[in-house]
Amino acid sequence: MTSGLGRRAAVAVAAVWIGLSGATAARAQDPLPSPADTVDADSLSADSLAADSLEAEPLIPPDAWIPSDSLAFSASGDTLGAPFLPGVDAPVETGFPWLLELPGWHGLAVEHYNRVDGLTPSWGLALEPLDPVQRPELAARIAAATTHSRLYWSGSVRQRLPLPGAIHVRFEHFHRSTTFDDWKVSIQENDVATLAFASDLLDWWREKGYALAFEAETPDGRWGGALAYLDASQHAQRDRSPFALFGANYRDNPPAVEGDLHSLSAQFQVDTRDIQSPLLPSPGWWLRADAELAGGVLGGELDFRRAAIELNRFSRFGEDVWWNTRAVWMGPLDGDSLPVQRHVMLGGPGSLRGFRGGSFVDSQGGQISSEVRLPLPVGRRIALLFLSWHWVAFADAGALGDYEEWHANVGTGISGVNLLSFVELFVAQRITDLDEDGSGPRFVVRFRRDL
Repeated sequence: MTSGLGRRAAVAVAAVWIGLSGATAARAQDPLPSPADTVDADSLSADSLAADSLEAEPLIPPDAWIPSDSLAFSASGDTLGAPFLPGVDAPVETGFPWLLELPGWHGLAVEHYNRVDGLTPSWGLALEPLDPVQRPELAARIAAATTHSRLYWSGSVRQRLPLPGAIHVRFEHFHRSTTFDDWKVSIQENDVATLAFASDLLDWWREKGYALAFEAETPDGRWGGALAYLDASQHAQRDRSPFALFGANYRDNPPAVEGDLHSLSAQFQVDTRDIQSPLLPSPGWWLRADAELAGGVLGGELDFRRAAIELNRFSRFGEDVWWNTRAVWMGPLDGDSLPVQRHVMLGGPGSLRGFRGGSFVDSQGGQISSEVRLPLPVGRRIALLFLSWHWVAFADAGALGDYEEWHANVGTGISGVNLLSFVELFVAQRITDLDEDGSGPRFVVRFRRDL
């Protein structure tokens, strides 16, 4: 009996609830009443429509106190309380207009490790503008040699111009240890070779002065160029034989021609490749040409005219078979000898890989290199080292001076890409100059692509 009454009560409550819900839903779907439905027609007299009866009451009474942190007053840099104007953005104050960047570890890095300065620690910073058109890029760096008492520094200002593409004007003041041979190997690769095997592959000199440059690049990055003026005193650097893990037989650092250098240089570059990552290859052409005029009407104590051109072709067959070729020429434009710091040096990684670095040096010279890359399967164990890897076969040839005597080598090895870097392990054997010392095979390690 009790359970029967309980069921009836529950059913009644549910019916009432459903009825109320249905009424509410139906009411929500009814159209909103119009003003004519809610205003009595008799009240629409002429007196009721007097002007003083239509005055709007203010949303905020004039005598009301409003706290200063209310949204009624916009704070500095706040756009929530700013009036809305169609097509007009409210001004925003961002505070400090640059982003601070500290390269390396909190600004600390290694400038280089070579046979004249040894370990050269540095500290630097860069200020990247939030609006690169309104404000310039600023950078500064200071470094100290450890084999002798000398400080190096660099300070630069780089301003982007409000023109299509990437067009900049750059000014730099510096005191630096520099080289002309980094077209073959990077400074970082040379640091490792010097520390590990006392094999400094570059020649060095010191210069102090300033450079003013105009740099331009198209929006797609395919075309670029630069025009630069250099005013710097040139100073020779001597070999100081810093510590090396294996061996200490450093190659002599040639003395630079000293004096004031005033030069004007122009550079032109074309790149038809679609580069997605510097670690990954891409088919296409890459061309760079530059010329430098020193002395004459520019003044200074060094007088020369020189040019250089480098052409690379990257060809892909199928999905991952590559044939790459590079040709390089450097030399004077007027037939006169160039100062030592503008000489061509062949031999070593990035050049004639079957010869020791700096084996051949002259005012002018050229080389050509070609290689074939075939993909190798990535097994479970290889995947721990490389994301992809290739077997490589290559050949290099080059000549200097009057180009009567050519030097050549062949080689093979593997190259691989991992998450951190690119690695090449090669063995190269010269096929000329076999009657000279050191004519056996040479082991080559690279951390960037030769081609």
